[in-house]
Amino acid sequence: MSSLRSPSLTPTLLGKEVRSLLTGSTLWILLVILSVLTGYSFTQAVDLFSEASTTALQFPALARGMTPLDGVIVPTFGALYLVTTLLFPFVAIRMLGDEVQGGGLKLLLQSRLGLTRIVAVKMAALALGWLLALFTTLSAVGIWVWLDGHVFWPEVANLAVGYTLYALVVAAIAFFASALTESNATAAIVTLTFTLGSWVLDFAAGTQGWLHALSSLSLTVPLRTYEHGLFSLPQTLQTLLIAAGLLALCVVWLHPGRPIVRKLSYSAAVVACTAVLVVLVAPIQVYSDVSEDRRNSFNPADERALQQMTESLTITIYLSPSDSLAQELEQRVLPVLRRNIPQLDVVYADTGSPGTLGTSAGDKYGTVVYEYAGKTDESRSTSEEEILSILHALAGQNVTPDQVPEYPGYPLVADPAYLGIWFYGLLPALFGVLWWRARLLPRRRAKQGE
Repeated sequence: MSSLRSPSLTPTLLGKEVRSLLTGSTLWILLVILSVLTGYSFTQAVDLFSEASTTALQFPALARGMTPLDGVIVPTFGALYLVTTLLFPFVAIRMLGDEVQGGGLKLLLQSRLGLTRIVAVKMAALALGWLLALFTTLSAVGIWVWLDGHVFWPEVANLAVGYTLYALVVAAIAFFASALTESNATAAIVTLTFTLGSWVLDFAAGTQGWLHALSSLSLTVPLRTYEHGLFSLPQTLQTLLIAAGLLALCVVWLHPGRPIVRKLSYSAAVVACTAVLVVLVAPIQVYSDVSEDRRNSFNPADERALQQMTESLTITIYLSPSDSLAQELEQRVLPVLRRNIPQLDVVYADTGSPGTLGTSAGDKYGTVVYEYAGKTDESRSTSEEEILSILHALAGQNVTPDQVPEYPGYPLVADPAYLGIWFYGLLPALFGVLWWRARLLPRRRAKQGE
């Protein structure tokens, strides 16, 4: 019993969890599948980018639209998103579920290590598996650089942060599901309900009413922000708080001797505290546009003028949220306005049912109305320049744009045919060797102990 109470138990437990992770087959199967999917995504992205670059190299105006982030990097990370959503939960569930069902958790509870530290150690061990998965995807970025492709590293770093936060939430959901259910299979079903449910909420973003409001709860909403080259401190903090809340719920439900009524009361307190903290960090206006082409920003002079609009601005949009024009507004213009205008209210008017050819029968359909300081103007344009000119006129401002360098674009023609050697052969073989070595190490230690 004294060995269980030793202060060195934490690193000992961490070593045990790492060995369990590396000797099991679940992680390595995930990595092999990720390698194949990453190879397919990367080669397809490079092939399409090369085809577009063939024409862009002849016309400078087209070259400015060739962004490696959109054309190569984000599509390659798409394989990581798919694996994190569908397969990574099984790795997390195995780490905790096997301990609960095998009785190992009860033995650990006899030590001075509390449930909070036990869960934290398991998450730390799981982080090693995530780093291996992230390495697989980042190796494609390295190959892109080797092909003379352009990489703006702040964009890649921001993308890696976003996907790591997404994996953290998925792992926290899996841990909570393992604590809540009696089998790994049930825990997997619960976890996939959350992750796949986010896809349903993503589809709901194109609807109106309460479904459109619920779409903001999707796990992929913050991820899209990082993919667009924007670092958002409030979204980062909210994601961390949600993950911490789920892990706290896991600790609450893991305790074997706690009455169900007390578990429910503790859970309600955790949910309430998490919700309050998420709301409190929402107003933090700290953002960083890490994209090289400044896609998430206006001209600095325009942004300074918008920040001086101290009165309330109301934008009424007579478009269906699923309309391509509305989506263009939401992706390019409205996010920048929300970050720069202190008091902004965006309203989607009821456009009625769609008419023929996908358009609404209403006469005002397609119109965007701007109201500020008792003045009103409207337009059917979604152009950044047109909208900014309307807002500056309503505020009585005369803005002279600052001189900023123009994004040149980085077209590249490359042959991706031979890139499969790494993703379909060498990398899976490397993972196989590492798995074999990991399984061999405990046997060697056992022989040395004899």
